[in-house]
Amino acid sequence: MNVRETSVVIASSVVALAAILGGAFYPGPRIVIGVLLAVVLGWAVAVRRGQLMSEECVALGFVVWGVVSAALAAAAPLAAREAVTVWMVAWGLWIVARRARESTSQAGLLILTATAVILAFGVMLEAVGLGGLRVGGLLENPNVTASLLVVSLPAVFVIHGPRRWRFATAAVLILGLVLTGSRAGLLAMLAVVAVVLPRGMPKIVGLLTGGVGVTAVLIWRFVHQPDILAWFRPAIWSAVFRLWVSHPLRGVGPGGLVDAAGAERLLHAEHVGQRQFLISYAESSPIGVLVQTGLVGFLVAFVALFIWWRRAQGGRQMSRALTAVIAAMAVMGAFHDLLTMDVVLWWWALSIGLMEVGAASSGAIGGLSISSTSRRAVVGLAFSFVVLWGVVQPAWARWVWRSGGSDRVVAARATRAEPWFDAPLEWRTRELLKQRQWSWETVAEATAISGEAVRVHPGAARLWSIRGMVNARIVAEFGPWPDSVDCARESFARAVELEPHQPWSLLEWARFERNIGHTNDAVDLVRRALGEEPHAVRARLFLARLELDRGEGEAAREAYEAALESARLGSRVGLNAYERELLAAPVWQFQELEEALR
Repeated sequence: MNVRETSVVIASSVVALAAILGGAFYPGPRIVIGVLLAVVLGWAVAVRRGQLMSEECVALGFVVWGVVSAALAAAAPLAAREAVTVWMVAWGLWIVARRARESTSQAGLLILTATAVILAFGVMLEAVGLGGLRVGGLLENPNVTASLLVVSLPAVFVIHGPRRWRFATAAVLILGLVLTGSRAGLLAMLAVVAVVLPRGMPKIVGLLTGGVGVTAVLIWRFVHQPDILAWFRPAIWSAVFRLWVSHPLRGVGPGGLVDAAGAERLLHAEHVGQRQFLISYAESSPIGVLVQTGLVGFLVAFVALFIWWRRAQGGRQMSRALTAVIAAMAVMGAFHDLLTMDVVLWWWALSIGLMEVGAASSGAIGGLSISSTSRRAVVGLAFSFVVLWGVVQPAWARWVWRSGGSDRVVAARATRAEPWFDAPLEWRTRELLKQRQWSWETVAEATAISGEAVRVHPGAARLWSIRGMVNARIVAEFGPWPDSVDCARESFARAVELEPHQPWSLLEWARFERNIGHTNDAVDLVRRALGEEPHAVRARLFLARLELDRGEGEAAREAYEAALESARLGSRVGLNAYERELLAAPVWQFQELEEALR
């Protein structure tokens, strides 16, 4: 095995290690995986000759458009950088894997399959220990585990080996897949069965048996372990489509869905916290591509997929196992947004490439070629740098921040490690707001840090709200400086624009308006907050205080009684942290209002 083929085996081993380490979502493992990927992919690019095929060029065009979309959106630069780098790594793994020889492809598939067996045994052990489903094995999300297992199932029958061994391996993967409790995983497994089994009676019997088994597990899941997300998925899709309509061509930017979704929080009318659910994922990979990269990115991805499909069929590369892999991916992607699931994208890219034996051996049509060794070395180094910059550097900053403890020195060190990392800036600003007295030095530091935070992450509503609070405190303690007044209003307005369904920014804005004598404006803002969250106790109490300021005793009493009624809901069992925050208020506020209303 030469150095070119060795890179495929090493890449497969690195992705397998990422899965064993829990998906490499945490900073420490992510640093290790990122460094290894940077080395192996850079090395593979530097030592390999050949042309990029047309579908590979178009797929790379999608990654490039992701960069353009992120730059145009300019909402979450760090999240966008990480997302696009993950796509770039997936593209590189696919390019390297599909150029492997058959023997090397067998070795890579064997590594991934063995890892999938380990994950399946992990799921079994957790299921036995916990006595239930939806555990996830070595990964933190059962759907991530299911995404790896179901794609590995068809590969079992591609690997050379004894039939008994292959069927035993398939049985282990199927049992692990069932025990994850993933509904999409079960449907994807049924799709694999439909493709892999030969026509006639075996397929009929297999589909009937599998259909009955999947239906039984799904019914058990819905009865014994109901998941509210399953019922909210249509509402999520509708909300995500509305986000796409607001930015149809460029989208909200890679990694920008969480920030943009603040304007589309889902309503839970029967809950204490009515606007607590924030859409973190599009719950469908195609919809996720559409909303994050817009119509342009969606069309580029579709064209790349179409060209690849046509070439695979025309060149007779589309084996039954590869078709089954694509079917499994289609089902999983239809019900889950996997665009930010690094290990899934990397695993899938390798799986497709390793099963395309000889796909790139016939040359390229309209492809790109780098024949010079020195140029390939430069491109390889550039690729490694991109991986280090987009994967390792943010992970290193998070590791510094989490492992060093929260203090001023560690915050400065983490910020130097990654200037686009906003967590240390947010922490330092909040610490300054907790201080009882401010000096002009404190004002200067708080103003600079809060301004830097919204600069590096302009799509975060919480950072704009903190910036408004900083300027509001400057006004309260040092007088209504025109710049501070304007900055406070602009910051609160931006926070409310980004997150209109949360009461906190509206409430802080109302406090600011009251401090500068605009009581009526403060009342309007508090009523807006209560319109979004009627059980916000602090907002009710503040409304009572404002009504007293206006001489409206009866209205103040009504607001106070409503606050008491909402506070009684705190005795309910099963309240989450958001709902407890809504119902929390200092005792002294109740006491002061009660005395004032006598």
